[in-house]
Amino acid sequence: MAVVEERAGYKKTKLGWIPELWGVEEIGKYANIQTGNKDTKDKEENGKFPFFVRSQKVARINTFSFNGEAVLTSGDGVGVGKDYHYIQGKFDYHQRVYALTDFDEDLYGKYFYYYFSCFFYRRVYRLSAKNSVDSVRMEMIQKMNLPIPPIQEQKAIANCLSTWDTAIEKQTQLIQAKQTQKKALMQQLLTGKKRLPGFIEEWEEYKFNEIVERVTRKNKELDDTVVTISAQRGFVLQEDFFNKRVASKTLSNYTLVHKGEFCYNKSYSKGYPMGAFKRLDDFEKAVVTTLYICFKLKKNVNSDFMNQYFNGGRMIKGLMRIAQEGGRAHGLLNISLPDFFNLKVMIPEKKEQTAIANILNTADKEIELLQAQLTQLQQQKKGLMQQLLTGKKRLKY
Repeated sequence: MAVVEERAGYKKTKLGWIPELWGVEEIGKYANIQTGNKDTKDKEENGKFPFFVRSQKVARINTFSFNGEAVLTSGDGVGVGKDYHYIQGKFDYHQRVYALTDFDEDLYGKYFYYYFSCFFYRRVYRLSAKNSVDSVRMEMIQKMNLPIPPIQEQKAIANCLSTWDTAIEKQTQLIQAKQTQKKALMQQLLTGKKRLPGFIEEWEEYKFNEIVERVTRKNKELDDTVVTISAQRGFVLQEDFFNKRVASKTLSNYTLVHKGEFCYNKSYSKGYPMGAFKRLDDFEKAVVTTLYICFKLKKNVNSDFMNQYFNGGRMIKGLMRIAQEGGRAHGLLNISLPDFFNLKVMIPEKKEQTAIANILNTADKEIELLQAQLTQLQQQKKGLMQQLLTGKKRLKY
């Protein structure tokens, strides 16, 4: 005989176990769903109203086609199933953005926003014929089942999650402010415009090859820690960056880099118009493509100072003078080795380098701590959504 599972105060539904007082209905019965009639080219840089396009970033426009409460999501593009917006007021939206409006009196709009943004992607992915999601059909939204708690419980859930959103927003703003402060500090300290107390000696100009030594050691050890330089993330394992190993099977011709040594990636990307310098910090040793220019510092320079110097963009002007775009579609800059190692750098003596590096490193640690706290808040919110929106955890209301 089959055992029938029972849970006190809960009932089994097509959404799984939910509280007895909750209902289950299709979204199409509780909200109006439509797409916009504007195109991306209609945006205005300083427009009066929010303009929702197929992105998490909200543009501006001088027209509005709706005035009220709405939840919006992308119908196609990179934001499919991942971009969600909640608004109350006047706005306009792209022809491939869905707006859910005119919510039934038994559905609280902000509660719906949280549930929809938490669970819609997995539905779209499941209904997609591919391993990726390219577009959303209206019936995917209309036919999605939605748990309907009593309206006061919906409001309690929405208010609780809004508290976390407020904390996340404040933390994000604090990080941005600290990053702006650090950037200003770098512009002052790494140029000599602002001097630290006790340092009066003139900064000196060096050719790059006077303070660094090129690294060309071959991977005779056949180390298989293959890394790629990400301009935003630094050295990343190649399989993590590309989701696969793209290096050749024979790694003996790759360059072996030791911890504390630097590499310059000549490929430019958004925010890094002249490529990126990165120090190997997270691995004792690793192998890189010979397309990178690798080097180590001589004894007259502080490693942390030079790391900040590179991250502060102090090499960009010199690189612009010697670089020409190569013929490769992926944007590899054509920089010769003699030109690279003859670049000019203006730096202070080592004691001042160390003092500057200590200040900037402290600023980095403050930002890292704030970012860790932000991650914690985001994870807490994610866990709360999974609990509250499924009825596993209840709130008093």
